[in-house]
Amino acid sequence: MASKFKLSTQQIQQNIEKLKSFMQHEKLDAFYISSFDEFLNEYVPMSNCHRYYFTGFSGSVAEVLIPIAGRPKVYVDGRYHEQADLECDSNLVEVVKVASNKSLLAELKEDFQNGDYAKVGLEADRTATSFYEYLQKDHKLTIYAHKELEKIVAFEPMPKLPKITHLTKEQIGSTTSEKLSNIFTEQNHAYYITAIDSLAWLSNCRGYHLPNLSSFLGRGLALRDKLYVFVGTDVEYECSDPAVEFVACDLAGMEHKLAAIQTHRNIEKLYIDKGMLNAADFLMLNRVFPAETFVDKKGGLVEFHSIKDAGEIKVMKDSFARADKAIYNTIKWAKDSLAAKKDISELDLHSQTWLSYQEQGAVELSFGTIAGVGANGSIIHYGDPKADVKITADSMCLLDSGGYFETGFATDTTRTFMAADQEGSAKHKEIYTLVLKAVLNAQNAVFKSGTKGTGLDAITRQPLYQKGYDYAHGTGHGVGIHVHEGGVGIGPTRGYELKPGQVVSLEPGIYIPGFGGVRLENIALVKEHPEFEGFLCFESLVYIGFEPLLIEESLLNEQEKIWLNEYEKECEKRGTSFR
Repeated sequence: MASKFKLSTQQIQQNIEKLKSFMQHEKLDAFYISSFDEFLNEYVPMSNCHRYYFTGFSGSVAEVLIPIAGRPKVYVDGRYHEQADLECDSNLVEVVKVASNKSLLAELKEDFQNGDYAKVGLEADRTATSFYEYLQKDHKLTIYAHKELEKIVAFEPMPKLPKITHLTKEQIGSTTSEKLSNIFTEQNHAYYITAIDSLAWLSNCRGYHLPNLSSFLGRGLALRDKLYVFVGTDVEYECSDPAVEFVACDLAGMEHKLAAIQTHRNIEKLYIDKGMLNAADFLMLNRVFPAETFVDKKGGLVEFHSIKDAGEIKVMKDSFARADKAIYNTIKWAKDSLAAKKDISELDLHSQTWLSYQEQGAVELSFGTIAGVGANGSIIHYGDPKADVKITADSMCLLDSGGYFETGFATDTTRTFMAADQEGSAKHKEIYTLVLKAVLNAQNAVFKSGTKGTGLDAITRQPLYQKGYDYAHGTGHGVGIHVHEGGVGIGPTRGYELKPGQVVSLEPGIYIPGFGGVRLENIALVKEHPEFEGFLCFESLVYIGFEPLLIEESLLNEQEKIWLNEYEKECEKRGTSFR
């Protein structure tokens, strides 16, 4: 759901002025602000996202550089180029639009190299260790903590967190002990875990501590026979697994406990992921463990939990089947409402989506629903549904949604549809059918073992390229406990090998500002090909029929027509086809 936390342009201006006054006092040339909380989460409530306080940008990902002279710079990728222009006051903030073949950090690093920023301030508990070490090479860093900046800007306090609960082996498939045995081959090795989806996966616990996430806020130390879970002193929890020990403490208490564990266990190798470990934690760990103990392991435990076991695949299939029904029922609600001459809005579509998920047993959405009507469909991550945007018979609507059910695995699906029983215009049909061709070619691809996400991205984009279209985002991301899971991806810069057991989205799109947008997204399981040894293929986890009112048959080749017909037949069996 859209964030209810809002700041006025005047408040943002005051925050910028207060920080710059502080920077002047501290003799800082620049201040780096990330989008993260202390766990480096991607999805952070705006009330706890310090970047929002200085820019007004509400997207999930961005980087911010505040120079002592000039406007703050907010760096956004292609998903947010249009949204950032709409949300950020150009008199206060400069929007840096980063190309799709370049990372935000790469662009930011270039600005650091080219700018006159000798002395830089940052929040150590919200800055990744990898970036902290990068800046440390060429800049004099002054590190600050959350509480120090609170004296400058009135950040909202965090609400009381829900109780952490434990899932049984029957619900989830594997115990913590079984997972630890699969991870470790050496007795005196350990993982320090700050990625909260990794911690939720290994502990088999869920907490829903942040909006749209089933995981919980905590850190972990995993050994071959034990998982220590560190949470705040005011957090309630229940866990019946003897292999999991919860420790309620502050950062100083955690340091003391880790020192006691190290004395007793003599950990020889401690695996950390500097991209998911904040600098404050890293400095604390250096006080406990010898320098030679650390091993920087990119991705941490994601290589294990990105590959789903049979139990996890079973519960994910069940979750997606229920999500399919929710989305189908929402689209049908919109069509039936217009047929009955009811007055419905973009906000109504957004609200109805959550009601439909609840009817299927969802306990939370896995991200903020994107409900874009008409021209708003071109805003890739549109998050501000409006009551005054009415849905009419000629409206093309983009609905991107996902939910969590009792086992806490995310779902994610996008459908674009006509709101009434009326064919779309020739332009609507052209862009919809091209995107349909792209998703059909991706979903039915056969590829060799070892193929990387870049290869699948090229296959998916080809039907669009042939007509001069493209989209400014990746083709696919991993899906697991979090809707965006690492270890797998499909895109121009996604170098991951696709492996059996991984779950990935397939979501091409075409977006035309001022006109509208089309995105079609299925989630697929990577599998070994049933006939060809050494080859892989996809199995769709999503079965919701495509919009016949937007399909231009003449643009489909014979093979694509066969694929579409096979898919629709399965949707018909499940009661989720619009044919």
